[in-house]
Amino acid sequence: MTENSRSKQNGQPRLADLHQAAALPYRIRKGRLQFCLVSVRRGANWIMPKGNIEPGESEVECAGREAFEEAGLEGRVLEPVLSRFSANKGKKSVEVTVWLMEVENCLKKWPEKKSRARQWVSPRKAIRLLARPRLVAPVIDAIRRLKWID
Repeated sequence: MTENSRSKQNGQPRLADLHQAAALPYRIRKGRLQFCLVSVRRGANWIMPKGNIEPGESEVECAGREAFEEAGLEGRVLEPVLSRFSANKGKKSVEVTVWLMEVENCLKKWPEKKSRARQWVSPRKAIRLLARPRLVAPVIDAIRRLKWID
């Protein structure tokens, strides 16, 4: 598992203001590993489905919910945690826990279809599209966990 460094304050790790969970959805299609990425709401960037953990919701439940809402995907969120990373959202620090998700069903309609596109891509293309090291690390971790050679 890759864990990127957290922001430090006075030499000590700073607790995050927000906690989010992300899903890295995957499937095997025609003998090839594919990951599903979603577009950001504004702009041309691609990300993995992620969002805030709701009260009473576990990280695993949140990752599955976000994959459904943002990409129309249903499946099994796999344990253990795939990766963690820290980011900033405005003035707030965000701690994101990434979970690998084995996709069982890809819906034609989903809650955020009008505001997000989804695409299935090879691991190499996922790495190119995600671009930032903190987003690429979970893809590399998933390839290792799945013992995938392409």
